[in-house]
Amino acid sequence: MRVAVSSGRLGGHLAAGLRSAGHEVLCLVEREASGPEERRWDPAAGRIDNPGLSDVDAVANLFEVDVWRRWTPEVRDEIRGSQVTGTLTIVSHLEPDGRCQRFANLSATSFYGDRGEEILDADSSVGTGWLAQATAAWEAAARHAPVSTVLLRTPIVLGVEGGAWERRRRGPLAGRFGPGRQWRTWIHVDDWVAATILLLEGRQEGPVVVSAPKPVRDADFVAALAVASGRRPGLPIPERVLRLQFGADLTREVLMASQRGEPRILPTELGFTYRYPDLADALAHLS
Repeated sequence: MRVAVSSGRLGGHLAAGLRSAGHEVLCLVEREASGPEERRWDPAAGRIDNPGLSDVDAVANLFEVDVWRRWTPEVRDEIRGSQVTGTLTIVSHLEPDGRCQRFANLSATSFYGDRGEEILDADSSVGTGWLAQATAAWEAAARHAPVSTVLLRTPIVLGVEGGAWERRRRGPLAGRFGPGRQWRTWIHVDDWVAATILLLEGRQEGPVVVSAPKPVRDADFVAALAVASGRRPGLPIPERVLRLQFGADLTREVLMASQRGEPRILPTELGFTYRYPDLADALAHLS
């Protein structure tokens, strides 16, 4: 299978995993292509260099925008507009009768918003916060694809540079957020790659929670990070401090939000086996 993989923090990991599994990879890059295994695309302008996506069997769109910023009106427009436009760029290059008949689009567990103790799976409803609604718009753009489509609702991915995991490993964000009772859904990057390849190769459609089977409390997440790195946990960070640094909206909808995601489809319906189902083992592999 020849798979086009778009730019994003997870793109390099997925491309390597696909090659190891025997697939051919075409990387969509936001610069001049450096060889036959790359093709330039401009997600904001809606362009992919010729021949577009007509010579691949599947596409994994991993384009995303960093939300860990103060949400000014301009940043809100960038987050929502860029993710929707980037997705529609891919969708507009897919043909119902073309060679490419499989589309995997990145999404996020932010779709659910702050849900407290509720157990969340692919059938759970969208949340009410701004980020949840922006994530729903991202998914809605992908649903316009004229081919078989799966939506990768992704949580914190351990082992990916620049993500939430890396921000919390050390430094000023190494302590629990507030009382630390909110649920954190997570997955090791190797398991995320393996699950995504399984979904690209299969026929599952619609949303899938691509996470490990055991979410943890924020306080336990921080404690496990400290053990894995051989240090003491950082000092707890009061919510008021987080609001001063990141603003009230991001603090409420990301840092203090509770999302207890459980991946029913992957292990139960698709028979996916995790290499790292436990947080301690996953972090030990990365330390």
